[in-house]
Amino acid sequence: MSIDVLKEELKNNKLGNLYLFYGHEEFLKKYYLESIEKAILDNDLSMLNKIVLEGKFEMQKIEDACETLPVFSEKKLVLVKNSGVFKSGKEGAKQQSAKDDLQNYLKNVPAYTVVVFYEEEIDKRLKTVDAVKKNGLIVEFAFQKPAELVKWVTKVLKSNKKEITIEDASYLIEICEQGMTEILNEVNKLVMYVGDRTRVTIEDIEKVCTKSVKSRIFDLTDAVAEKNIDKALKLLNDMVILREPLPKILFMITRQLRHVLEMKLLCKEGLSVKDASAKIGITPYAGGKVSNQAKSFSIEKLKEGIKEAFELDLAIKTGRINDRIAAELLINKLGNG
Repeated sequence: MSIDVLKEELKNNKLGNLYLFYGHEEFLKKYYLESIEKAILDNDLSMLNKIVLEGKFEMQKIEDACETLPVFSEKKLVLVKNSGVFKSGKEGAKQQSAKDDLQNYLKNVPAYTVVVFYEEEIDKRLKTVDAVKKNGLIVEFAFQKPAELVKWVTKVLKSNKKEITIEDASYLIEICEQGMTEILNEVNKLVMYVGDRTRVTIEDIEKVCTKSVKSRIFDLTDAVAEKNIDKALKLLNDMVILREPLPKILFMITRQLRHVLEMKLLCKEGLSVKDASAKIGITPYAGGKVSNQAKSFSIEKLKEGIKEAFELDLAIKTGRINDRIAAELLINKLGNG
């Protein structure tokens, strides 16, 4: 993996001079950008040897920033944020010409310059992406898998002289948003809340931490599995009040149904809940919840529910149905019969 290559370069102090960082996990992107800065910039001269360009792509500005010699230092950093140069879209001849110039320039970045392009999304088919691949390193920072996040939370709490069981850490991951920054905020709240106490418990998490939409979807599908339509609709309404986008809610319900179906099929094949959870890519806590929900649905009912969810999604996108009505219809269909 490219992130392993980056780790090795940092460890051996052998950085290249061209990087493209992208992906939704901002915590890791910022962490490795800061690691590069620490590796090449003298603290006293960092302001002189770090140039940040943000927004609309301008070739001349990038070239000027790269060509300027560092001040009393071997290296300088040029950070280009959200340039859009690695995304496809309509553009005029002038912009395309600038992109072509950039492709050629990336072959000859000065040895004293480290360029980091810092983006959220990229189109891997573009020639600009290919130019970085040939002449530098592309690193994707995707949301981390639940199992990795559980280990990370345990490690962070340990650094704060706190302990937590794998099961309780797993629960924390399930109720939090995906991003590590958001999870770290919740961990810091827990550290402050427990004070001198060493052990962090599930009761502490329940009292202090903010539940994400992902966690509320578990509660909603629990209510559906119990055939408690009124409770499920109330939970839906609560999420709407909290300004959760309905397309996101529908997506999360559909994903949960897929997990329940996968769990049912894998357990039918003879796998334990633990092994099935690992194969699906969910935490032990989530696996236990999903396993319990699977007992309330037949395989046919789950397949019908997933098909219905996709059909409702298409109806929303084509303007044939309101998204709130679609969500309510899906909950009623799943909870009846």
